This record gives sequence, C-alpha cells and structure tokens, in this order.
Amino acid sequence: AIHHTLQQCDNDLEAQRIATEYAYRKRIHEFERAKGELEWQKKNTEEEIAELENDIRGIEEKIRAKIAPMKLAQTRLENRTYRPNVELCRDAPQYGLTDEVKQLEATKRALEEKLKQAKHALDGLEQNLHRINDDLAQKINSLNLDNKCMDVRKKLQIRPQTALERNLTLTGIQRERSHILA
Repeated sequence: AIHHTLQQCDNDLEAQRIATEYAYRKRIHEFERAKGELEWQKKNTEEEIAELENDIRGIEEKIRAKIAPMKLAQTRLENRTYRPNVELCRDAPQYGLTDEVKQLEATKRALEEKLKQAKHALDGLEQNLHRINDDLAQKINSLNLDNKCMDVRKKLQIRPQTALERNLTLTGIQRERSHILA
C-alpha cells in the first residue's frame, strides 16, 4: 500500500511537471510571438517617423521659400500705395498686387497649419514608439525570465544519485573524471 501511494505520488508529480513545462513552453511561444509583433510595429513606426520628419523638413523649406516672394510683393504693394505726389488710384496692378499678397499669406498660413498637424502627428508617433519600446523591453525581460526558469527546471529533471551530484547539477558545475583514475 505504501509502495502504491509513493508510486501514485511520483506519477502525480511527474504529471504536474509535464503540465508546468507545457505551460512554460506555451507562454514562451506567446511572448516570442508578441515580441515579433512589437518589433514589426517598432520598425513600421520608425519608418513612419522618418517619413514624417522628411515631410516636416519639406514643409519648413516651402514656408521659407514663400518668405522672399511675400516680402517682395508686400514691398511692391506698399511702395505703390504710399507714392508721394501721386493720387491714390485703385487700378488693375494695385488689385493684382493685393491679391498676390493675400494668396501668398493664405499659402503660408496653410503650410503653417499643415506643419502644425505634421508635428502633432510626429509627437503621437514618438509617444507610440516609446510605448512600443517599453512593451518590448517588458516582453524581452519576461522571455528571459521564463527561459531561465526552463533551464532550472531542466536541471531538476535528472535525478542525481548522491547529494554531491545533486548539488553539482543545481549549481550547473560539470563533474570531471580524474585522469589518474580513468
């Protein structure tokens, strides 16, 4: 009866060991899959950030390119409006200069709004990248811990015959045979 009880206990422990190792392997697989997904998201987010940064540089360059023509049109309009000893007349060139200044100002405002939206989107992408990096670091840490646990469990699978062999197995030290005794 005692032998049967010990055998049943041993079988139960072995079944629990197998179930635990299966759960660890399943968890490791899920973490590796999640890690791969996060790495893919990180790569895509970094590409989007690089593309958006290029767009922002392009918009800023376009805004700078509008400054000189706008100053020129404003100066021409101002010179035409405030001519000494000439009557103030509203003719086609005057209206043309006024329209040109308004169009350039509207274009500049539109570009500045687009720049503002692009910078806002860039901030969002950078926050998302930061979150992805944090999640990825946690997954890598969890994966490393689970792999260490599996390594420890593998060391415990082999049942050593003596206390010395058990201690060597637990510490990971390999026992070498003496060349003299061999």
